[in-house]
Amino acid sequence: MKVLIVDDEPLARARLQRLLAHYPDYNHAAQASNGNEALQQVKLQAPDIVFLDVDMPAMSGLEVATQLNKLSVPPAIIFVTAHPEHALEALQLSAAGYLVKPVTEQNLAKTIAKRSFLSCYHIKVTFLHKSFSFLVYFYFQVGILEVTWFLRNH
Repeated sequence: MKVLIVDDEPLARARLQRLLAHYPDYNHAAQASNGNEALQQVKLQAPDIVFLDVDMPAMSGLEVATQLNKLSVPPAIIFVTAHPEHALEALQLSAAGYLVKPVTEQNLAKTIAKRSFLSCYHIKVTFLHKSFSFLVYFYFQVGILEVTWFLRNH
C-alpha cells in the first residue's frame, strides 16, 4: 500500500515514517508539508492511504480531506493531529482513522489493525474502478460487508 504523510512539522513526518517502517505492507510513497503539496502528491503518487495532519498553514487537513473526497477513487485518510477536538469533524469526512500526537507505536498498531481489512477492500475497489466507479461511494457509505457481497455476486 502506498502511503503519503502530510504534516507541516518535519519531525512529525520523520517520526511517522520511522514508525511505519515496521509495517512492510505500508510502502512510503511520499511526503508533503502543506495542503497544496498534498494534493499534488496525491495526483502524482495515487496513494492508498494518506496520514494527514489537521492543523497546517494555508490549507488545513480538513480542507485537504474535503478535496480528496471529491476524487473518483479517494485514498483512505487517517488524521494525525495534536488537536483531538477535531475528531468529530474528521470522522464526518469519512476518515479511516484518527491518531493523536505524539503518535505511539501502540496507537499506530491499533489503527493499522483496525484499518487493515479496510485497506484490502480499498485496493479491490480501486482495481475495479473502471467498471464499477460507483463502488467507491457505495463502499464508504454502506460498509465492507455489503461491498463484499456485491463483489461476490456481480
